[in-house]
Amino acid sequence: MIAIENIRHISLDIWMTLIRSNPAYKQLRAEGFRQYFQLNEHSPAAVEAAMREIDVLVNNMNEVTGRNVHTFEIYLLCLHKLGREVKGITTTQLIGCYAALEELWTQYPPLPLYNNLNALFESIRATGRTISLLSNTGFIQGPALRRMMQQFGWDQYFSFQLFSDETGYSKPAPQFFAQLLEKARYLHDAGLSPAQIWHLGDNPLADVEGATNAGMTASLTTFDKQPLDELLQLAAFDHAK
Repeated sequence: MIAIENIRHISLDIWMTLIRSNPAYKQLRAEGFRQYFQLNEHSPAAVEAAMREIDVLVNNMNEVTGRNVHTFEIYLLCLHKLGREVKGITTTQLIGCYAALEELWTQYPPLPLYNNLNALFESIRATGRTISLLSNTGFIQGPALRRMMQQFGWDQYFSFQLFSDETGYSKPAPQFFAQLLEKARYLHDAGLSPAQIWHLGDNPLADVEGATNAGMTASLTTFDKQPLDELLQLAAFDHAK
C-alpha cells in the first residue's frame, strides 16, 4: 500500500504511461528513413522491422548500462543493420534526418492514454504536491517531448522535466533518480526523503526497480490493469485534512 499522506512529489514516466505512439507514425517514420537515406534495396516493411529491432536493442542497452544511446547513434545502428556503410554518413545528414522525422512526428502526434489528466494534475497541485517527468528517450528527443507536453496542456503542471538524452543517464540508473531527488528537494526542502517521492511508470525494471533502489516509492501502471488515472486519484486530495 502507498502511504499517500507522506507523498510530496510525484514523478511520471511518459511513454505508455501518459501517451502512446500514433499507430500511423512508425510506419511513416520507416518510410521517411528509407527515402532519406535512399535505402531503395529494402522494402518499407524491412526498414520498419530493422528500426523496431534496434529500438528494442537500444532500450535494453540503456537499461543495462544506465547511459543514453543518442538518436544519431540509433540511426547509425539502423543503417548498419540494413547493410549500409556508416563511415561516410555525416552529422549534417543525421541532423537533417532527425528534423524530417520529428516534423513527421508532429504531424502524426502521440495519443494521450487518458482524457482526464488535466483535472487530475490540477487537483494534485492544489494539495501542495508537485509533479515532474522522468523519461528515457530514443528516436524522439527531450525538446520535442517538451513541446508535445505543452500542446497537451500538461506542461503547466510539471515543475521540471528530465530526459535521458539531456542528462546522459537512463532509467534505472541511480544517477538519473538522484537528479530527480535533487530537483524535488529544491522545490520542497533539503529534508525531503526519497520515500516521499512517488514514481509511476510502465516498466518494471526502469521505473519500479530503479525508483525502489533509489529509496523512492514506486508503482507499476498499465492501461488495462492498473490505470494511471486511478492511481493518481489517491493523490488528488489532501489526506492531512
